[in-house]
Amino acid sequence: MPEPDLDSLVYVSSAVRLLSFDEITYLLKRARERNKEYGITGVLLYIGGNFMQYIEGPKNNLDIIYKIIRKDEQHTGLILVSREAIEGRQFGDWSMAYQTKDVESYVGSPSERRLIEMILELPNDNPSAARIALHGFWDRSGS
Repeated sequence: MPEPDLDSLVYVSSAVRLLSFDEITYLLKRARERNKEYGITGVLLYIGGNFMQYIEGPKNNLDIIYKIIRKDEQHTGLILVSREAIEGRQFGDWSMAYQTKDVESYVGSPSERRLIEMILELPNDNPSAARIALHGFWDRSGS
C-alpha cells in the first residue's frame, strides 16, 4: 500500500575534516536511530571527505530531519540538490544505508556493499532526479 505525502531530498556537503572509521560509525548509529524514530529511509555516500545523502519519508518528518542535518557541525557547504514528492520509497529497508569508496571508512559487510552498489546503478526506465544525482556522485568519485 502506498504511503501518503512522501518526499525525498538529496544534498551534498563536505566534512569539516576527514572522518575516522569510529566517527563514521557513530554518525551512522545516530542517524539510523533518529531516522527510524521519524520513519525516514535513505543512503549516505561519503567519498574523499564529501557527502551526498538521499533521504525519503513523510514530508513533515523529512523537514525535521533536514533541519537537524543543516545544523550538524561535522559538515559545511551544504547544498540542496533536489527535493521532490515521491510515490514510493527507494530505500524502504534502510534507515540509513551507507557506501564509500574509502576502504578505511567502510562500515558494513561485503554483501551489503554489493547490494547498495546495485541500488546506485542507474535504472533504464525513467530514473528520478535523485537517482541521477546519486549515480553521478558515485560514478564520478575516485575509485
